[in-house]
Amino acid sequence: MNPEKSLEQSYLVLFKFLLLSKRRVFELGSEYGLTGMQTMMLFLLDHPRPMNNFRKIFNCDASNVTGIVDGLEQKQLVSRFPDPDDRRIKKVRLESDGRGLRALLLKDFMMHNSPLLSKLDQKELRTFIHLLEKITSGVEHV
Repeated sequence: MNPEKSLEQSYLVLFKFLLLSKRRVFELGSEYGLTGMQTMMLFLLDHPRPMNNFRKIFNCDASNVTGIVDGLEQKQLVSRFPDPDDRRIKKVRLESDGRGLRALLLKDFMMHNSPLLSKLDQKELRTFIHLLEKITSGVEHV
């Protein structure tokens, strides 16, 4: 296979994988009364982040991010707070209930999404992780 065809096939397979994963994230979120975007935000909140960061990640207007955070705050899953170094910047963080739900969502996602990765043995899974880390290193992180 020529290099251009290999690259094309790589992207097409990656798109398929991402779309299948995204569909499951949205389905899973709805099982817990969350929108797909709220679920994705919970998955990405491994540490407090500026709200503007999500505007870039989700490629949407700031008002959309505000709406997502509002919904999560109403459920007492997250809170927003001013950045201690720049009070113009609002950050969002998981609250206790949000950490618990995030852990539950991740566990449920792995259990029900496992058919995508279950075909890989442990060595292949480590290689897959290594390749994804290599691909994403040096790129603006999500």
